[in-house]
Amino acid sequence: MAPNNQSFPQDLPPRPQATSWRERNCPGFRGCWSFSWEAYSLATGDLAVMTRRICMITTLGIRTALSILGVLFRAYSGSIGGMVIGSILAVLGFLFVAWCLAKIGEAEGTRKVLGTNIGRWHFDFFLLASALIHVGILVGFFTRMGNTGFLVSWYGMWILIFAVAWITTWTPEPPDSYV
Repeated sequence: MAPNNQSFPQDLPPRPQATSWRERNCPGFRGCWSFSWEAYSLATGDLAVMTRRICMITTLGIRTALSILGVLFRAYSGSIGGMVIGSILAVLGFLFVAWCLAKIGEAEGTRKVLGTNIGRWHFDFFLLASALIHVGILVGFFTRMGNTGFLVSWYGMWILIFAVAWITTWTPEPPDSYV
């Protein structure tokens, strides 16, 4: 019995391309933790972008300096466990706040938050206010602000920075059309 050419297709579909484990098991996954260190580059001709990045670097630098001072204080007081945990949290905090500030600095478009359009100007104002508040926290650290005031302002700013970064991950609103 001869094979029937009509029963077997002549044109086969293309073979699937090689894919990674993530693409096969998590289709549509977007890496929310990715950002470019170029978000902190001062090599720009735009004054608004440079000011934004200076505020980001100031905030991140002060938070890093205060984390290091906290670890040194724990080492000086003899708390080895606190020093180790503080060191781990300082590194994780640095990476997390660096990601958050990069997201805020790179945000484009407007987002609707509680019925109000939040745009680039609002994000820039937040970065400036954040830098000024962190300067105040640094001054307060050396002028005996108090442990409660320091912790409330430190963690309060951490939550605010995260909340604003979370808002920047929302899909921007389409521009208004007056047609």
